[in-house]
Amino acid sequence: MAIHVGIIDSDPVRLVTPVLHQQLPVSKLVLIGTLEQDLEFERLTRVLAPKGIETEFFEISDDINIRELKSQVKQLAEQLSTTSEDILFNASCGLRHQLLSAYEVFRTYQWPSYVIEPYSDELCWLYPDGLPQQQVEDHISLTEYLTIFGARCERHDDDVIGCLTDDIYRLGEKWASNAYELGPGLATLNYLATTCRKEQCLDVTLSEKQQGYRELGMLLDDLTEAGLATYQNGVLTFSCEEARRFANGEWLESYVHYTVTSIQKEMPTIQDNSLSVQVYRQIGEREVRNELDVATVVNNKLHIIECKTKGMSSDGDDTLYKLESLRDLLGGLQARAMLVSFRPLRHHDITRATDLGLALIGPDQLGNLRTHLYDWFVAAGGTVAIRTS
Repeated sequence: MAIHVGIIDSDPVRLVTPVLHQQLPVSKLVLIGTLEQDLEFERLTRVLAPKGIETEFFEISDDINIRELKSQVKQLAEQLSTTSEDILFNASCGLRHQLLSAYEVFRTYQWPSYVIEPYSDELCWLYPDGLPQQQVEDHISLTEYLTIFGARCERHDDDVIGCLTDDIYRLGEKWASNAYELGPGLATLNYLATTCRKEQCLDVTLSEKQQGYRELGMLLDDLTEAGLATYQNGVLTFSCEEARRFANGEWLESYVHYTVTSIQKEMPTIQDNSLSVQVYRQIGEREVRNELDVATVVNNKLHIIECKTKGMSSDGDDTLYKLESLRDLLGGLQARAMLVSFRPLRHHDITRATDLGLALIGPDQLGNLRTHLYDWFVAAGGTVAIRTS
């Protein structure tokens, strides 16, 4: 067993993942931080305590005084030197002056030091020389990841799925693969499902004009064959609330989540994923809620996918800026985000997304969604299983 030591900063995931790495059995994590970082320490403790890993907070001054900082770290080192356990220094986090000062102190004790390389998520030894790099195991869950960044979440996978089956999810693939042809019909179906939501019912009467829409008729046939709805004498009746939400645009979210789950079976670095995650963050005295359409953790990095079935002509920038903000707030520097849009994207939106570091999948790519998502997850680094045909 060993005691790991690290420095708290604003992106502390790489302090947690190595102590969950089963190749390095850990008894305690000592976290160096200033008084103002006590809240971050409590979050990390909430994640590690249930796993039987003890945490300890060692306070340092927030002044930029190298002499004083080294003196404080030496006090910690003297305390640690009395234990019979191995001491490992995680040099992945911390402000530059804190990190260099601590490394210099621990180096005099000849204690092993390592960093977690951000892209590949490999554990790389700084000292001693010659130790092999190793891939950090993927054990952190989505809920734990969000807890580290001060958010709590509610996962409703089972509630959202409800009466939907694998065959029904394939409707999403059919609709997505024919985005341009079915676009007008899906817009009308979305309107009808929204009408049901507003009137708090599961049935709606189509106008004579709506009854004549060829694309809408194709969609209603699909819903009927899948057992999601019935359509008789101009009245559309959804079989359950989940079916209504599916027709109200959640079909795209469900299809994306189903695809991620399919990829997860052959890609071990996808360690957790969820559909329709409610995320709550405390801002001052109020709690702010956001919904993540699809969220997954890949190679110890948070991935957020926003699904949009409506056009972005009026709120494109708002959608993209919100997605960027959630990525940074909930996932830190290594988090990644993607927008999957059923409707065509404007050149302005594509340029803006590129500037913000967001991945995009538009209607032209939806027919090959699995390949695009697979390649995106591979780009998160780490070990990937051999791809099957």
